[in-house]
Amino acid sequence: MSVAHWMQYLPIEIYVAWRYMRFNLKQSFIVALAVGIGVSIIIFIPSINLSFFGYFLEKTVESNAHIKVVRELDTEARNRQTLKTLYPDEGRILVSDQSLTRRRDIKAYKNLVSEIMRIDGITTAAPYVSESVIIVRGSQTRTSTMRGILPEAEKNISNIEENIQQGSLDTLSDDQVILGWRLADELGVNVGNRIQLLTNFGKKSLKVSALSNTGIYQQDLSTILVTLDTAQALLNMPNEVTGIGLKVRDMYQAENLARLIARTFDLKTTSWMEDNAVFLDQIRMFRVIIAFISFLIVFAAASSITSILIMVVASKSKDIGILKAMGTPPNAIMRMFLLQAIILSLIGVVAGIGGATFLIELYNATPYSKAETFLGIGRQPVTLNLEYTVYAIFYATLSSILASLIPAWQAGKLDPVEAINQ
Repeated sequence: MSVAHWMQYLPIEIYVAWRYMRFNLKQSFIVALAVGIGVSIIIFIPSINLSFFGYFLEKTVESNAHIKVVRELDTEARNRQTLKTLYPDEGRILVSDQSLTRRRDIKAYKNLVSEIMRIDGITTAAPYVSESVIIVRGSQTRTSTMRGILPEAEKNISNIEENIQQGSLDTLSDDQVILGWRLADELGVNVGNRIQLLTNFGKKSLKVSALSNTGIYQQDLSTILVTLDTAQALLNMPNEVTGIGLKVRDMYQAENLARLIARTFDLKTTSWMEDNAVFLDQIRMFRVIIAFISFLIVFAAASSITSILIMVVASKSKDIGILKAMGTPPNAIMRMFLLQAIILSLIGVVAGIGGATFLIELYNATPYSKAETFLGIGRQPVTLNLEYTVYAIFYATLSSILASLIPAWQAGKLDPVEAINQ
């Protein structure tokens, strides 16, 4: 049996809504297509961007500590009396800023680590030394940031071990160094070659024991990892560190714990949220922009539904009048048009989800070059974003219902006598 035959056994509202859709098949197709395109866009664009944002944020957070306890900064006050003594006859002081900033490294860091680890929520701590150095390889020189670490501790607060693509982190000794693979490529070195690190306090020849690949361009171009003892010797700071990296049980509590540590120990702390504040703001801004674009798309689709239903009411006013004369209540007449809008929106939603899935698969299958990637990050597989899929279904259905209210209300208040006599 045909669909039309089975439709006769359904409530009159559904049957009439189906009949009116078939009567305006071309217009119904256009409306469903408009809704489908809108749903596809609402799902597809955020799926691509949020996949990238999520990957970049995940790599950034995994590669670093959740909280960094860094060295203190002492600012010495300007000594105005001394300046007046230097210029007693001129009755003036030196205009230039004479305040001095003296950086102090964290001393007795082992005791500090023990005290910090007593705080509920802190799971791991790893002291480190970080300072700018000059890398020398033959006639080539580069300036980058050296990081001295305790390999066993560092493995517990970051994914550093997973990033090693040649060599091993476990074999890192005091006369060895790990380089980012892009930095090694620029210097023309590989595992087994030697480089020199220069600081204000001396220099040291080190053997490249491993190469690191984080997947983030800037990190791979600047990574220099040595043991904590090597860094302390190069910087003439025995038994001192420049910072302590911490991992917390709940990464979203990092900011609160950072404030607690700063108050308790009178140290400067930063959380991963502060370090990535600009990037997080960009994600929030992107969501606002997508919400605005989604509103415009939904508004356009809703307008088409309103237009076509008004046309149906005008062209089928006599039929509506007959139905009302036969005793069909106004509420039932309104439900006919509401159901028509809901059916069109559901067809559009299904088509839109299918279209978004097709576009995502097409995007994933499209070849790309490394030059096309942002920040040197390889393009990651995109998956359907469930959050925006739910949003698209909800907003498409809600807007369709709201768009049908005016024509449904017009149909419900039609006078049957006037409608039949038209």
